[in-house]
Amino acid sequence: MNAGFSPSKRSERLYIRLTADEAEYVAGLADVRGLSVSDFVRKRVLRGSGCRSLIVRRRVLPTDVAGTIRELSAIACDLRHLVALAEANKAIAPDHLTICLAAVHAALDGFSV
Repeated sequence: MNAGFSPSKRSERLYIRLTADEAEYVAGLADVRGLSVSDFVRKRVLRGSGCRSLIVRRRVLPTDVAGTIRELSAIACDLRHLVALAEANKAIAPDHLTICLAAVHAALDGFSV
């Protein structure tokens, strides 16, 4: 179902009742995703409507986090190569695994605050 949402200003409100624990849980989920509670709930409620691009503002990642994500993506590529070798029943040199794990630990340290 596509409701045909227009990109107009949001002026309507919906009210729901939650327990304190539920509200805290929802706020935590929104925070982890870098969204406001309103944007998080809007995205969840309107999922599958076909108008996702109009629903939530695009998140902007801090430069240091974006760099870490790029590093992790490169590491994931290396891991896929290692898995392909393992699936082909070829030996994987222990030093390749050690280098890859060191890179994972270094990249994850970028998320430490």
